[in-house]
Amino acid sequence: MTEQVETFLADYKPEVRDLTLKVRELVRSIMPEAHESVNTSYKTIIYGTGPHMSDEICYIAPLTSSVNLGFNFGTQLPDPNGLLKGTGKLLRHIKFESPEEVATPGLTELLEMAKSHGTF
Repeated sequence: MTEQVETFLADYKPEVRDLTLKVRELVRSIMPEAHESVNTSYKTIIYGTGPHMSDEICYIAPLTSSVNLGFNFGTQLPDPNGLLKGTGKLLRHIKFESPEEVATPGLTELLEMAKSHGTF
């Protein structure tokens, strides 16, 4: 874990921190080459093809008792399993409340589609 991520997660409850790291592990397994950065203003860990906002593909947002995995172009992703939630023009997210949910069927495929939306 990078020091930046470790510092960012230090103030979260252990359960949220552990869940965030489990979601991060999944994202990194699908997008190992992704650029990872922490945006302390938005309280997110961001993944993309580079350091610019236009390069962003997805983000992890730890909350008080859950973790969201958001997709910057979520409305453009096929979602046959109905995993994505939200009402914005582009953003969609998946809410995780337990580590077991990280193994949700269709999640890996969704990340693969989001990855191909970027230009690795």
